Amino acid sequence: MERPDEAIVEEEEEADLAAMLDLSKKKKKSKKKKEKSKSGGDEEDDDEEEEGGGETKTSNKNHETPDSEQAQRILQTDKDFDLIYPDEDDRKAEYSYTELLDRVIDLIHSNNPDLIEKKRRNMKPPQLTRVGTKKTLWVNFQEICTMMQRNPEHVFQFFMAELGTEGSIDGSQRLVIRGKYVPKYIESLLRKYIVEYITCQMCRSPNTELKKDSSTRLQFCICKDCGSSRSVAAIRTGYHATSRADRRAARNAQA
Repeated sequence: MERPDEAIVEEEEEADLAAMLDLSKKKKKSKKKKEKSKSGGDEEDDDEEEEGGGETKTSNKNHETPDSEQAQRILQTDKDFDLIYPDEDDRKAEYSYTELLDRVIDLIHSNNPDLIEKKRRNMKPPQLTRVGTKKTLWVNFQEICTMMQRNPEHVFQFFMAELGTEGSIDGSQRLVIRGKYVPKYIESLLRKYIVEYITCQMCRSPNTELKKDSSTRLQFCICKDCGSSRSVAAIRTGYHATSRADRRAARNAQA
């Protein structure tokens, strides 16, 4: 038989072990603690978000107000300045295209007067006289060549080719042409020469010069005003009357 005191001690020990081994209460407590901590954390986050949102809203308002106020101040100062110092020419950029183009052209002309004032060269008409019954003398041939700034030999070749005759330049630099010609016909050929070998096709300026390219053997008319260049046709060989000596040389060459 066991003693009653020992039985009581064993029952208390078993109860303590059972309490130590029973973890259901602790788990429930821990779950409750976790739920409470989660709910408390979410609420804190919401509070922080609300506080942060309020701060952003207020900050945006604070950022917007100075800009709008500054813009209004600028507009007001511009209006006040226009009222105090009115400008009759200021049309608030209400200009048409033609008006702006005219203003640009006026500025260009005022700053570059050389573009407007083109130098005109008054060409003298050819002065012709009769030499005997079969020749015509061009008196001012050298003067016209100097005004055109062209070599007299080049002008001589052109006229001999166009007239289909022979001629020569005497000691006084006058042109002697075989045949009878009126001044109007010689003047028309002179205009043709000016158009083909002097006048610039881009700016219509007579301030040009002829240059021969050594590689291509072509002559170019170069404008001194606008800088453009164009090739000119070579002058064909003028008319040459065959003489007895020429016919004899041709027969000898065939033989």
